[in-house]
Amino acid sequence: MRRLLILAVLAGLSAGAQEEYRLRVTVDLVQVDAMVTDAQGNPVPDLKAGDFRLFLDGKPQELKYCNYVRVNDAAAAASPGEVDTAAVAARPAMPSQPVRREDVRRTIVLFVGDLLTSSESIPAIRAGLKKFVEEQMQPGDLAAIVRSGAGLGALQDFTTDRRMLMAAIDQVRWSTSALGIGGASAYEAVGQPGLQGNGALDLAQLDKIDSIERATLATTYSLLKVVRAMAPLPGRKSLIILSDGLRLTSPDEMDPFGNTATGSGAFLAPIYKSMRNVVDESVRAGVVLYAVDTRGQSSLLANASDRLKDPGAGAGSRRDEYRDNQWGGMFISSQTGGFMVTEANHIDAALARVMADQRGYYLLGFQPPAEAMHPDNNGALDFHRLKIEMVKPGLSVRSHAGFFGVAGEAPGASTGPELQLSQPLDSATGIGLDVEAGYVAGKREFIRTTVYIDGNDVLFQGPPIHRTGVLHLMVRAFNANGGMLSGGIDQIRRIDLDEAGYERAQKYGLIYTALLPAPKPGSYRVRVACRDEATGKSGAGADFVSIPEMRGKGPRLSGIVFQHDLGTDNHILPATMPRVYAGGASVSFAVQITGAPADGLQMRTRLYRNGAQVWESAPLPVAGSAARGSFEVPRGLDPGRYMVRVEIAEKAADNAVAWQWAKLTLR
Repeated sequence: MRRLLILAVLAGLSAGAQEEYRLRVTVDLVQVDAMVTDAQGNPVPDLKAGDFRLFLDGKPQELKYCNYVRVNDAAAAASPGEVDTAAVAARPAMPSQPVRREDVRRTIVLFVGDLLTSSESIPAIRAGLKKFVEEQMQPGDLAAIVRSGAGLGALQDFTTDRRMLMAAIDQVRWSTSALGIGGASAYEAVGQPGLQGNGALDLAQLDKIDSIERATLATTYSLLKVVRAMAPLPGRKSLIILSDGLRLTSPDEMDPFGNTATGSGAFLAPIYKSMRNVVDESVRAGVVLYAVDTRGQSSLLANASDRLKDPGAGAGSRRDEYRDNQWGGMFISSQTGGFMVTEANHIDAALARVMADQRGYYLLGFQPPAEAMHPDNNGALDFHRLKIEMVKPGLSVRSHAGFFGVAGEAPGASTGPELQLSQPLDSATGIGLDVEAGYVAGKREFIRTTVYIDGNDVLFQGPPIHRTGVLHLMVRAFNANGGMLSGGIDQIRRIDLDEAGYERAQKYGLIYTALLPAPKPGSYRVRVACRDEATGKSGAGADFVSIPEMRGKGPRLSGIVFQHDLGTDNHILPATMPRVYAGGASVSFAVQITGAPADGLQMRTRLYRNGAQVWESAPLPVAGSAARGSFEVPRGLDPGRYMVRVEIAEKAADNAVAWQWAKLTLR
């Protein structure tokens, strides 16, 4: 059980406390969000309760309050034409600063439905996602890249770190799994043998129907898991589905014999039920769903790949395919307060339009009738439909379409040990914990993980000459796909301290270092969870590490190891010096250089704050493969988190050829 509890922490998000919006449904209150726009699609922020008419199951309800929630200007997306691309290109690719929960303004999932997407559309999706991360992400944005065909391990990587998101985007590829049905082209050829018959369904057609249904059900199941994972996260929550198609029902139910569909049974399909589940879950989780058709604009006319006696017949068939593949996206977005971008030649422009929709929203509250909040005689929960109308002409409103009449928290919300264990992640009563990850090169490459634990948050028992504490520590590394690497740490460690060791633990904290094997170069996320066995308090943290490939004869730098990082591998010990520096203090570090000659190189150190350089050292010659350096912290800098960048360059050139980043805290 303890292992399961620690895993619950590992899958959580380490951040500070904030009460964020989630659709509340209680006996005394229903609270729902609404997006109001004018005829040009711009948000309208100055409305009052009297400007809305709200209906519950067709009956008007009196609004108890109407509040407009404005997302801060920093998190408001700029249109592509407003972005200074030169400034973006000049910005150093540096790690992001840790974000506190109360600083998160938007939580964004970019969901690539690769099981239903053609190879033709994948390059445009990757390019659009990269442009979004580079130009549209703002301070306070927490994001994740999820692929329907790659499992949900990447959900552990909600991050503000652009490097991690870029690494995840690089993994977006055409799905060749057994469930993937996307072909080479975004539009299926018309008139090919086995795909168009004379009214009878042959085996090839049945196989096609089965493949579409299985891939669509797998996609909606992934969506359901994502929405549930987003429920406890802070900020305005949006999930954007990028796919070539998302059907609302399976093809055989829409048109079972190749004739015009009668509609009988079409909305009793497993696909529709699965989408209904996603919509219902998003209501309680406070998630707004959007959809983008990634096929781009098309004339829908017959082309060279079609085999038709009458070329004009191809347009009708392709038009039907085009329409059918959009019904699911339209339904799932409209039912949750979002919208679908049906024609997107530029994916980044479609994403910018979605982000512009996140600039503000209304919270409307009303008191439901008592009978709406109780199950029926059979114990079943009734779905209650919501409809919102605007009094003023020319305004449009979008919102969730309804809710289930059950009081309390969202379906699936746990009040058991897992949730109780994860609560310290969002409060000040847990264990303060920080993680730094780098890589070490040798015959094999390893991820060196350093964990800093606040010694004041750990209970040590016993006499002053021999105090004892017990910590359960878990360290795991994940690749860009969310897959967990082998060789992780899962240990219960006893810490024995004498009087001097206890004083250091209280003053400087505890330090733990470990080496995790890395199978190959790439981008990895290291996550750590820690639990005090005596008190049950816990903490969690994460860091990103990128292991570069050896290309040609260029040098590579290992992770930066500061003097305050030094510890005994696989042991939890009191630190010997502080990891927080004051102005004028000396900072010593070492890096390992591989793949370069032992001479002819120089090293420079730079200090950054909020993406801007605040100090740099003079270049110093490098002697040997183990480069040691030090610098004096400039006086007069504001306290807080900084980033150190160590660069290696050839003496005859000014441009750095290799570099690494590390965090540094000033008091």
